[in-house]
Amino acid sequence: MRFLLCLLFLAFTVSSALSAPKIKLRGIKGKDDRILIEKYKYPWSAIGRINKETGGFCTGTLVAPKLVLTAAHCLWNKRRKVWLKPNTIHFLAGYRRGSYIAHSIAVKFHISPKYDPKNGNKLSVAAKDWAILELQYDMSDKVGTIALSPVGPDLYKDLIAHHTKFVQAGYSQDKAHILSVNQDCPMKSYNADLNVVMHRCDAVHGDSGSPIFYIQDGLPKIAYIHVATTKKGESEGIAVSGVSIANHMKQIGYWNQVKMSLSPNKS
Repeated sequence: MRFLLCLLFLAFTVSSALSAPKIKLRGIKGKDDRILIEKYKYPWSAIGRINKETGGFCTGTLVAPKLVLTAAHCLWNKRRKVWLKPNTIHFLAGYRRGSYIAHSIAVKFHISPKYDPKNGNKLSVAAKDWAILELQYDMSDKVGTIALSPVGPDLYKDLIAHHTKFVQAGYSQDKAHILSVNQDCPMKSYNADLNVVMHRCDAVHGDSGSPIFYIQDGLPKIAYIHVATTKKGESEGIAVSGVSIANHMKQIGYWNQVKMSLSPNKS
C-alpha cells in the first residue's frame, strides 16, 4: 500500500509539473514571438555567443574583420567590480548546441568612455552601454560581418515612416545554446537626448549586446544593440542607437571598417 501511494504521489507530481504554466521571463512582451535558427547562413553566421571564463554569456556581432560589437556591462565583473581581462572573453560565431563556425579570444576592449558600470540602472548610463572587442583572429571570411548604421532621430523617423522591418537576434537565457530571433521587432520610441530606443523585441538575459538590424540594398545593417529591460511597470527593451557608437568609431579610426557589411567567402 505504501509503495502504491508513493507511485500515485509521483504520478501526481509529474502531472502537476507538466501541466504547470511556464514562468514568463521579464523581457517577453505579450506573446513570445521568438523563432529558433537551425541553419546558420549569413547574416546569422556573423552573430555569436560571448562566453566569459568567469561564467555567463552575452551576444555579440562581428562588425569588421576583427571587431565584435556587444554591451559594455558584459565585460564587467560585478563581484570584484573590475573589468574582465580580454583573454578571458571568447567569441563563438555561429554558436549552436555546442558547435560553432569560428572562435577567437579577445585581445583588447574599446569600451564607451562615459559608461559607468556601477550605476547601470540609470537610463543615461544604459545609453552608453556598448563596447567593441578586438579579436585575436580574423574570421570574417568564414562568417561575414554586419555593418553599423548611424541611426539618429531623423533616420529613425524615416525608417519608421517607411515601415522598415527590424530584426533582433540573440542567445536568450532560456534558449542559451541556439540563436533566437524576432523577425519583426517593434520600435516604440526614440530618445533624441540620449540616443536610445525603447523597443518591444522579446529579449531577456543573454540577449545583452544582441543586434537589432534592418536590410538595406540586400545587406543587413545594425541600427541598435539591446542592452537592458526596464524593471518596473510594463516590460520594455532598451537599445543603444548606432549613431552613438559610430561617432566614437570615427574618433578612434575604425569607422571605415565597421560601416560596410561583408558576406562570407563561399569558397
